[in-house]
Amino acid sequence: MAFALFMVVLALFVAIAYKIRMLTLGGAFSSWGIGVVVCAAFGYRGLGLLLLFFISSSLLSKWGKEKKKKLRTLSVESKGRNAGQVFANGGAAFLAGAGFLFFSHPFWLALFIASLAEAAADTWASEVGVLSKGEPYHILRRTRVERGISGAVSPLGLTAAALGSLLISVTGALLFFEGKWAFYVFLITFLAGFLGNILDTIIGGTVQLGFRCPVCGAEVEVHTHCGVPTEQIKGWSSVNNNTVNFISSTLAGVAAGVMMFWVL
Repeated sequence: MAFALFMVVLALFVAIAYKIRMLTLGGAFSSWGIGVVVCAAFGYRGLGLLLLFFISSSLLSKWGKEKKKKLRTLSVESKGRNAGQVFANGGAAFLAGAGFLFFSHPFWLALFIASLAEAAADTWASEVGVLSKGEPYHILRRTRVERGISGAVSPLGLTAAALGSLLISVTGALLFFEGKWAFYVFLITFLAGFLGNILDTIIGGTVQLGFRCPVCGAEVEVHTHCGVPTEQIKGWSSVNNNTVNFISSTLAGVAAGVMMFWVL
């Protein structure tokens, strides 16, 4: 009975998110599917942590929206997150829930929390860091670059990443564990989430697809810009931003899960 009630609440939440353009139709169905598996595995606490990630990240995407629109390197989502973007950030949480249903071990709980911590760190860093007054530093090119370019970091973005990982890891640890175990889980998932975001930056700056607009010269992640096709300047054809996000969140989750074997 309780599970059915949670599913109704989730469906209403997803419908509202679609209505206010936080999600596309495909994104809404994907979010609901991930929520069903997470709730079945981790109950209302897992669903609550998933919603905390989604709500906080969605609100940050609205922050400074007008300024973000003026940035040539930023592709503004006018219709919300699509199915690919939803699974890129929540796919690891889905896998953690599915794994927990078959084998209820803390490994999957750590994977679940850390994957969302990394997704939050990455989203917060992107949404807040792009508003930094100074140009970010590209950690691989070792030079200043325009805001919004993959592989670049800023003090503001790193701070936001740490806070995003902190919010999810603290909440997750307190929801699922008690006493010293809550502290251990917090420490493991926080570090995995934050370092996973650094890994995301490195992958984004190397093998992720990148293009240059022949009209304005901006380095972007889309195939068209200023109304013309862009020219590929780096990366592999099969690795886009969604791929990088999924890999980074999954690896962060697996790393945290493995570390759980050392503290149990």
